[in-house]
Amino acid sequence: MRQVDSSATMPEWLFPWPQFDPDWTRCALIIIDYQNYSSNPDSGLSLVMKEYYPSIANYYLPRIIQTTIPNTRKLLQRFRALKMSVIFTRHGALLPDGSDLIERRQRREKDALAACKNPAMWSKGDFEHEIIAELEPMHGELIVDKNSSSPFNSTGIDQLLRNLGIDTLLVTGMATDMCVETTSRDAADRGYNVIVAEDAVATFVEQHHYAALSGISRIFGKVWSTAEVLEALNALS
Repeated sequence: MRQVDSSATMPEWLFPWPQFDPDWTRCALIIIDYQNYSSNPDSGLSLVMKEYYPSIANYYLPRIIQTTIPNTRKLLQRFRALKMSVIFTRHGALLPDGSDLIERRQRREKDALAACKNPAMWSKGDFEHEIIAELEPMHGELIVDKNSSSPFNSTGIDQLLRNLGIDTLLVTGMATDMCVETTSRDAADRGYNVIVAEDAVATFVEQHHYAALSGISRIFGKVWSTAEVLEALNALS
């Protein structure tokens, strides 16, 4: 979908939708937190969901396995073929004891361990922290480690993007209503053009997915399908 359907979701909305013509020569693909803890069906949160929240697992796991990871891979392959910028983010504590996280996150980790004997996230250096094999970064592709939902709040990604001459971000990854949404809003507020690939992002509850995309498309950026992005990129070659 080119935009979340305004006529269906916000028929009384008075302000214009975000408008820009993407300059694909200045666009980077950002792949957010497709890590083993979040996106590997045999690891991390997937095991917790299967045991404690099967209804969530039954929605989330088929979506990432059958739809969002394959679509992200298609976009990644096209960006690589065109020699366009690709940036991966990884979410988690940078220190093994998690002391670099904000206090609220530290409390959440303790609560998660008490509830299900697993953390909510894993630390840098753990297998669960690594990017999934299906989207393994190549030599020369940036990997940004963050300990906040948005890399703009805990890393130098803004400077990196400006050094690279990037003004447009194509956003993929997880979770739609958490790190994807926060990153997209932060990028837009810093003046970047933002496109979210709807079928290359996922979260645990379907309603939250569409609510997040609705908010992004109303103010902060555009929401396209993978097919629409590939169509635009194919016109470059």
